[in-house]
Amino acid sequence: MQFAQLHGNEALKASLTGMVDSGKMGHALLFVEEQGMGAIAYALALSQYINCKDRSGGDSCGVCNSCHKHGKLIHPDVHFVFPVAAVSSLGESEKKHPISDYFLDGFRTLMLSNPYFDEQDLFDALGLENKAGNISVHEARDIISKLSLKPYESEFKVMIIYLAEKMNAEASNKLLKLLEEPPEGTYFFLVCHKPDKLLPTILSRCQIIRLQPDTPEDICEILCREENADADRAMVAARISHGSYGSALKVLREEELSDEYASDIRSLLDAALEHNLTKLLAIAEALTTPGREKQRDFCVYAENYIRKIFMFANGVPQISFALQGEYQDLGRYAAQINKDFYSKALASLDTAISAIESNVNAKLIFVDLCNRFYIYI
Repeated sequence: MQFAQLHGNEALKASLTGMVDSGKMGHALLFVEEQGMGAIAYALALSQYINCKDRSGGDSCGVCNSCHKHGKLIHPDVHFVFPVAAVSSLGESEKKHPISDYFLDGFRTLMLSNPYFDEQDLFDALGLENKAGNISVHEARDIISKLSLKPYESEFKVMIIYLAEKMNAEASNKLLKLLEEPPEGTYFFLVCHKPDKLLPTILSRCQIIRLQPDTPEDICEILCREENADADRAMVAARISHGSYGSALKVLREEELSDEYASDIRSLLDAALEHNLTKLLAIAEALTTPGREKQRDFCVYAENYIRKIFMFANGVPQISFALQGEYQDLGRYAAQINKDFYSKALASLDTAISAIESNVNAKLIFVDLCNRFYIYI
């Protein structure tokens, strides 16, 4: 992965290569991003740049042996760690202590096909069967073992940890000393979506690198050029992606999933408007079926949908970024929903998202959410 292959964040690319060239790069970097910004691709591009012997012009050469192996994610001195879980596809002994090495094939396939993936994409690619992945102390021990060895081919060893906030407390504490005093020639590149969930002692040992959002115009241009996307749909996707190219790309690629979410939120709103508790409880039950990341995605989609209705209710549909096919339903809801509903519903969805991320029982979350919609609407 070369920096030239990555979208946006030109200042960040120059900063990263400048740190390497000046010899002032820290041994532990924490890349902070919103979902789908591709921070792991920046970490890999930086690893490739560090180990390339023919780098020039602010990028790796892309053709040497080291670059070739980086490009295939098979460099023996570059290691990947990510959240995993005990699943049925593992052997009995592997289920007891699952680690990233058991899932590398799925990870490589995903990374090579779309380096702008998000958490749910990863869990789907690894086949985690709707289980919540984590980085355990067994993984931490494996990291320590790998980094205790000398590099095989390159001058530097690199450990890339994706979703570092998924490290449990035992794993985090196990790695503290290694993060503070790693073996010579060793770099840690951590990727994180929620730095507040990392132990303060981990944060204090890392140099924080924040990826900046791209503009909707830039994302739209890239989608049209590289995905041959319709300009109108590309701009809608870009505007609701909060500056994340990967999120915008997912909107375009998952229209069927978006249709499913749209159907769910319409069913929820219709049942609430009818004051039909029986229907609402059935909807709550159905919303517990997908994995937690898809439950979260539904809530995020629902928030966006309710904001669109609010724009219609206030006579400014042109800034709702709604698709033409949504206008009829949005207008219908805007005419029926009371004005106090919007702020309360959005707050309830925020609460539901926080509860999902905290592993609260899904049935309790969605029964409560549907009950609040019944009361507020």
